[in-house]
Amino acid sequence: MSGFEHLRMHPDRPQIRQIKFAADMLRNGAFAIVPTETTYSIMMLPQANQAQEVVRQLRGLDKTHLWSLVCLDLSQAAQLVKMDNRAHRIVKRCLPGGYTFILPANSTLPKRVFGNRRDVGLRISSHVVCRALLETLGEPLLATTLQFPDEALIANDPEEIKNRCKHMHAVLMDVGWGGMTPTTVVDLCGDEPNVLRQGLAEWPYE
Repeated sequence: MSGFEHLRMHPDRPQIRQIKFAADMLRNGAFAIVPTETTYSIMMLPQANQAQEVVRQLRGLDKTHLWSLVCLDLSQAAQLVKMDNRAHRIVKRCLPGGYTFILPANSTLPKRVFGNRRDVGLRISSHVVCRALLETLGEPLLATTLQFPDEALIANDPEEIKNRCKHMHAVLMDVGWGGMTPTTVVDLCGDEPNVLRQGLAEWPYE
């Protein structure tokens, strides 16, 4: 299973066979363009070395680029990040949803991908398609924003995305036009939460 696949999907009721097909492509080393509640995101399995390199070239990223982790739920996230009681309360209130939380990493974080980083961005999406994919895979995904280096805005047109990626080993999970406002990024590693970027989700603790 190689090459590019364009799956046109219902945003609220995706077909199981399409989800399984996309999951099989990811297991075979592809990357996926996945809808979330904020924007389309590029996602791949942590062990997909070649996909990570292809995405770096596609997006014009260097080797130090920090991937986010997309998990199905807090139980899955707890295997990779550390959360004290305060962080757990905040994350539980806000996720699933349009946030990326910076949290301390634990020793199980793949060093080949994250090096000696002591923190990592965590996402838990509320989008039906993204959640179905994660549930089928049974493991977290690496993610990055779908923004091309020669464009000022996040890519949200499936046809443009297809034209850019059609020669790559990838699967486009197309639910129509995507959003253009990224997640709200909040650092929970310090003594107090620090909003690093205001995105789609409103921070409820001001």
